[in-house]
Amino acid sequence: MTDKQDELIQSIQELTTVVKEHKEDRTTIDIDKLAEELSGKVDALVQEKADAQKDKTPVRKGDWVGPDGFKAEAQGYVEDRANKFYGRKLSDVLFAGQFIKRARELDPKGAKPLSDDMTKLLDATTAGAGDEYVPTELAATLWEDFFLMSRVVGLFGTPIAMPSDPFDFPVGWGSITWRKGTVGEATDAQNPATAKSTMTATENIAEVNWAYDLDEDAVIAVLPTLTQELRRSGAEAMDAFALNADATATATGNINLDDATPPTDSYYLSNGQDGIRHYYLVDRTGQSTDVDSTLDDAEWRAGIARMGKYGVDPGRIAAITNVKTYLISLLSLTNVRTLDKYGPQATILTGELARMDGIPIVVSASMPLAEDDGKVSATAASNDEGQIALVHRDMWKVGFKRNLLIEVDRDIRKRLYIMVLSFREAIACQDNGDSTARGKDHTAGIHGINYS
Repeated sequence: MTDKQDELIQSIQELTTVVKEHKEDRTTIDIDKLAEELSGKVDALVQEKADAQKDKTPVRKGDWVGPDGFKAEAQGYVEDRANKFYGRKLSDVLFAGQFIKRARELDPKGAKPLSDDMTKLLDATTAGAGDEYVPTELAATLWEDFFLMSRVVGLFGTPIAMPSDPFDFPVGWGSITWRKGTVGEATDAQNPATAKSTMTATENIAEVNWAYDLDEDAVIAVLPTLTQELRRSGAEAMDAFALNADATATATGNINLDDATPPTDSYYLSNGQDGIRHYYLVDRTGQSTDVDSTLDDAEWRAGIARMGKYGVDPGRIAAITNVKTYLISLLSLTNVRTLDKYGPQATILTGELARMDGIPIVVSASMPLAEDDGKVSATAASNDEGQIALVHRDMWKVGFKRNLLIEVDRDIRKRLYIMVLSFREAIACQDNGDSTARGKDHTAGIHGINYS
């Protein structure tokens, strides 16, 4: 671990200690402020861990870098000392150059011309690549970052590249029978039934606007802060969809807006698939009950018990919750071990702050506060109770019909260049929420957690 990671973990532990010391008199501390501060510390820790993971591999031109399934060919750094961009990441410089070039095609009088140094780099490096370098290079880098910083999607292994939409993904072979063999005799043939999970992709879109007055130096100057925000928000968007996807578009029933009609552009309003929270709140209501109390060890273990045989392997389970539930509820449990006690041995890169009975507790901003029934109300004041999703990591799959795409256009009314980012994501479990399917106990919840 780096010095910065050590410092962040120490800061998180200090906040944790404050909460524990005021367990009996929480009215003397500002829990909401502490939760906000802890959330910022966790974000910083996730960022640092992702950066450290990327830094393990030297970036040389032509190297393949990144986690399995999301590798991209590195462009390295500008090596010409006579070039004004010497020492800059070549991918940043090339993005700036191609972005300006695209802007001038849209509006020859708008963006400023490219410098000789930039022109030389574009001519020498992107021969044959053309303007498509803008969406492909930055997109490949950000796409890798999204997965490095993900706290939920990253739990489920390498995502599936969907060859079609919808896509039926085989997840099981039914029960295979073994029989005693006899020399010279064939055994009885069998044709085990297969199980499948249907993925239907939903598009997620974000827009970034750039002023008409563009030049290459300005683009390069702001690019680090822009990419940092994009990688954070992109990872959170993927996680939020996996947790909260719900195809219900009526005035009641959507788990993210239970008493109003969801806006048609709501990120969670899927094209058919339902996410993790929907599984235990709607599809399999017996997998979660309203505890209507503060969390205790018995309620925690009752949640694990609902998972049946899937609850016996802590290494394949993850508990996903929000910061406030972690601070007030989980830290009150006797057997919770916090991150500072085992940090270097943590098996999940991002978002893990503690373990209970060996199960990693992952804190995600995408897990909302809700009403008694675990669903979110249009009335903000009604959303004052926490919940925990207990997930067997082998039973869920995330798929993408389209990886991150970046496109550039112009808005003459607002005199802006528009950069649009989008991807198409799907989430599905082994049984697609079918209450009669095999393996239906793989996911459970604990909702209605009170904080008083």
